[in-house]
Amino acid sequence: MSIAQGALLPPLLSWLLAVNRTVTEPYLDEVFHVRQAQQYCNGNFRVWDPKITTPPGLYVLSYAVSQAAVLRDKLGFTLELPLPGCDIFALRCINAVGLLLLVAVLAHTYKARNAAAYSFNPMLFQHSALNMVLFPPIFFFSALYYTDIWSTLFVVLFHIQLVKSTKEGASAVGRFTKLLILGLASLGFRQTNIFWVAIFPAGVVFVQHIDNGHEAVRDSIHRGVEGFGDTLYSVAKTSWKMEVVYDPTVKEAWLSAYIKASVSLAACSLKTVSQPKRLCSLLQALAPFLTLIALFAVFIFWNGSVVLGDKSNHVATLHLPQMLYISPFMAFFSLPLLYPYLLLLPIMILAQLPGYGTLDSMRVFKCRLILPRIWLILIPLAIACITVWANTIVHPFTLADNRHYVFYVFRHLLRPWWLRYAVTPIYLLCAWACMQILGAGPPATRRMTGTLPDGEHSATVSFMLIWLATSALQLITAPLVEPRYFILPWLFWRMHLPVQLPPSKDIQEKKARAGSLSWTALWEDYDHRLWLETAWLLVINAATGYIFLNWGFEWPLEPGKVQRFMW
Repeated sequence: MSIAQGALLPPLLSWLLAVNRTVTEPYLDEVFHVRQAQQYCNGNFRVWDPKITTPPGLYVLSYAVSQAAVLRDKLGFTLELPLPGCDIFALRCINAVGLLLLVAVLAHTYKARNAAAYSFNPMLFQHSALNMVLFPPIFFFSALYYTDIWSTLFVVLFHIQLVKSTKEGASAVGRFTKLLILGLASLGFRQTNIFWVAIFPAGVVFVQHIDNGHEAVRDSIHRGVEGFGDTLYSVAKTSWKMEVVYDPTVKEAWLSAYIKASVSLAACSLKTVSQPKRLCSLLQALAPFLTLIALFAVFIFWNGSVVLGDKSNHVATLHLPQMLYISPFMAFFSLPLLYPYLLLLPIMILAQLPGYGTLDSMRVFKCRLILPRIWLILIPLAIACITVWANTIVHPFTLADNRHYVFYVFRHLLRPWWLRYAVTPIYLLCAWACMQILGAGPPATRRMTGTLPDGEHSATVSFMLIWLATSALQLITAPLVEPRYFILPWLFWRMHLPVQLPPSKDIQEKKARAGSLSWTALWEDYDHRLWLETAWLLVINAATGYIFLNWGFEWPLEPGKVQRFMW
């Protein structure tokens, strides 16, 4: 058992046992899931509850576990397995085991991407993985029989296999087979995983294959050398002629960089398509993702909808404000990581004003590399307000169920009418902070090295564009605002946050002096923000868990039945 799994066990077991002791009957959506799983455990595979919207992956897994328990009894083993049968506690234990596997898989993701950094301080990366599974919408459902844990686990497994097959140069057939199997397995738990096992990896692989330029040219275009990357035209010309993608880091990028990157990607794409040999190579690389998309399209045509049951309440609808809601959601749960950016932005705005910008104490904040120009703030603010005005959707479920926290958020946002517009600057502030930390921005006091992806100092503009596009495709078609829908966008953002390591020169010097790194050296080089993040997530989980277990109430229409607050 890894350090992360050992650290996860106490809170996980405490939460699982507390829920099982207090909530003895299936609660909310558990009613449908538990009933369907028990049908599978009894061999009734043709019986399907029309209220269930997701595929039967979790029930098939539960059936397999129950058969393992039956096999144990037949063989006469005396060792008690932790998952006997298909009663509600056994089914909930399946998700608890899934969370233990998820933390190990997330730690392995770091190792697969950057083995050198991981080998220097594995505890640092395991701690980061631990914090990811303590993410409240994930941790909360580890003690209930919902689909989120195993759905997330298979998406991350797919991501690891993608990284390994790229680095190890796996055969085309082996790569295709493994990715297709893992992709289909993830879709067996939740349909919206198609965006993270097909669209997102296709975008990443696409950028890798169309970027075929020389490193010197790439460096010139990023630095804006005259004739290479100083104007939009020169970027387009260089990208077409030299087949190099303009893709600076997020830390170095402003709006113009995103425009240049988009033009550069378009130019390189056209150049690749015009060359039959390179086009064939690109299609071969994209084959697993295109196959998954094609099979998913066949499923939609056969089923008549993305969801399996209850189709009338889950109709795809354009819902653009979802991309506004996600930023405060991410900022709230990642507050220990983002608070320097959230605090600095108001100060930096004041530093731009004539009355404050002349003060010696404020001059340090008058830095264009930190704060975008005023017009870059006003334009997104206007777009956000127009989006809220024209496309705010309130699903009937949102204001009809007071057991969810979103109910109370929307009840306050909708009254008075002006409040929904007054909070748009908060949306933009949180979005700016999330982008800044992804690029290892100015508040960092030490040099960032050994970060994702693949040792880059920060994520690149192309990654940001792909992540935004994938998140948007998943979220803006969902009329219901549901915290669980934000799990995968948050997780992929969190996985790519730079982990704070010492400069590589310091590492070499310490190894040369000591021969190996002691625990003291590892502690000195630790990213202490992770402890703040752990404490914050534990507090949120403890508070929401206590409320769920102890603040029960009754609805007048359902006397004697306890209702509970949850995500």
